Amino acid sequence: MTAMLRPVKYIVLLMVLFALTGCLNPGSERAQNHVAYESDLSAVQRAVDAFKKDTGVLPIKNSTEKTPIYEKYPIDFDKLVGKYMGNPPENAYEQGGIFLYVLVNAETDPTVKVLDLTLANKVDEIQEKINLFRMQHGFSPIKAIVDDGVFSINFRQIGYKKPPTVRSPYSGRPLGFVLDKNSKVYINYLPDIYDAVKKLDKTPPEGTDLRALLVKRSPYVPVDSLPYTLKKGEVVFMAK
Repeated sequence: MTAMLRPVKYIVLLMVLFALTGCLNPGSERAQNHVAYESDLSAVQRAVDAFKKDTGVLPIKNSTEKTPIYEKYPIDFDKLVGKYMGNPPENAYEQGGIFLYVLVNAETDPTVKVLDLTLANKVDEIQEKINLFRMQHGFSPIKAIVDDGVFSINFRQIGYKKPPTVRSPYSGRPLGFVLDKNSKVYINYLPDIYDAVKKLDKTPPEGTDLRALLVKRSPYVPVDSLPYTLKKGEVVFMAK
């Protein structure tokens, strides 16, 4: 995740502590579960559409050219609350929730989706351990080559008894992690991508970023993801 989102992990930890001590109010249960409600998405979408119609621009926060595509257009609720909608959804980061509301297809068909910050927090946790290992040893804890420029991680070397996983927002299955050539950590969505491709009537051409298949069928964006494509009929990581 970008530096803009890194402080979120500390907020999430605080919310966990409050939950353990019974200090959260009942409404916060909705804020902390991992369901993106259609009613919330629709309300934000209506507000975004109305804002764009009135102003000619999108209600988004600033990003840079280096910001990953699915993190590039976070919705700025300060521009929407009041005139275009009430408060942000309870599960929005701005309300203490676990979702960052973002736009995809911003230039052609701005569509509201959500980014699960708990997944991003896990990536940050692993990244910090890998960065510390590199500082101490001068190399990355690589286990094996997965694809061109993509590697599996030796988690025992960075203190894990077993490889950590996150729960896929698409299938519910556990997903693992990989490293790129710059030792940056990513969630490995390959099983979900493979399932999405199998459901297609027509095979996409080689070079197509297959992450779009996940986004099209779901309210969730693939946070901290590498691009995938097809090569000789097989799903592979897309070389950068």
